[in-house]
Amino acid sequence: MEQVYRISGTHCVDTTPGRFRVHRVRPSDVFAAIANRVLTWQERASQRAQLAAMDDRLLRDMGIHPMDAMREAEKPFWRR
Repeated sequence: MEQVYRISGTHCVDTTPGRFRVHRVRPSDVFAAIANRVLTWQERASQRAQLAAMDDRLLRDMGIHPMDAMREAEKPFWRR
C-alpha cells in the first residue's frame, strides 16, 4: 500500500488509508528534499541532452533504437 503525505507548514500528515499520523517536518529536511529533486532534474536533463547528441550508429551499438532515444530526449526534465 502506497503512503500518501500532505505537507502543511511544519507538519506532514500521513493520509494512507487506515492510518492517520501527523509528523513534524524540519525545515532542513524540506530543503534537502528540494535540493535532491533539483539535482535529479539537472542530471536527467544532462543525460537526455547527451542522448540527443549521439548518432544513430552509436545508439545502435548500445542496443538503443534511434526513435526510442529521440522520444526519451524530447521528454521534459521533470518527467521520468
